[in-house]
Amino acid sequence: MKRALLLPVLILCATIAAAADDDTAAPLDPIGSDIVLIHGLGSDASIWEGVTPRLQLGFRVWSYEMPGHGRTPPIKDATIATVAAHLGRFLAEEGIHTPVLVGHGFGGLVAMTYAFDHPQQVRRLVLIDAVPRQSAPREVKVQVADQLANNYDAYLAKYFGQLSQEKVIADRIVDQALRTEQITFTQLLLNSFDFDLSDELNGHDIPILVIGSGSLLPDPNLAQQFLDSYGFAGARTIAFKTMPGVGHFVMLEEPDYTASVIAAYALQK
Repeated sequence: MKRALLLPVLILCATIAAAADDDTAAPLDPIGSDIVLIHGLGSDASIWEGVTPRLQLGFRVWSYEMPGHGRTPPIKDATIATVAAHLGRFLAEEGIHTPVLVGHGFGGLVAMTYAFDHPQQVRRLVLIDAVPRQSAPREVKVQVADQLANNYDAYLAKYFGQLSQEKVIADRIVDQALRTEQITFTQLLLNSFDFDLSDELNGHDIPILVIGSGSLLPDPNLAQQFLDSYGFAGARTIAFKTMPGVGHFVMLEEPDYTASVIAAYALQK
């Protein structure tokens, strides 16, 4: 069933927003749900720092950091599949059961891979600028591989520098990208060029919310058409939320709103 995102829990969202402005507000009672936040390629767990305190008012919130990013050591032969397995070990070690997985960009590919392999262990998926199908022509793969091998720092600085119109945010995400372990980044980026879980998506009933920035869904009136073209056409249960005018890093540009959208969806039964 395809439908626009509804926000039936406005009271909770209002409480979260009010509490964010009131340092003396008492936290809400836990509702028994875990939310696991997964950053994107070239980023790290710190990008969620503006979202996490707001979500913690009603949820247990975890930030999973991919190998080779931030403070997490790299692994051999990094692929979407091996990172998804790494995520599974993290969930098991922390005792996290049937969470809502929130994946940003490449983190959404990891979240989908894990969820479709373990559908009984994931309650909901929230995908921020992430889609189930993406591919690149051979000439593009060759060109990108050459840039990563011979012009790595400049390539990352140019690419990540254009993902936000806010200079402070752009500088921050460029710095994070340049701190990512180079072999890991290269392996994962090239691996993502032939990603396609659209068939697997069609066979599952995991509720999915797609949050699209202005980059993914530039025209809110055509959101459904964009989503269909990205591989969501056969999804059984999907909702979407557009954020026009906001850059790829929605959690940095609009942390309050991002948190309220995630919270509202996570609360739905």
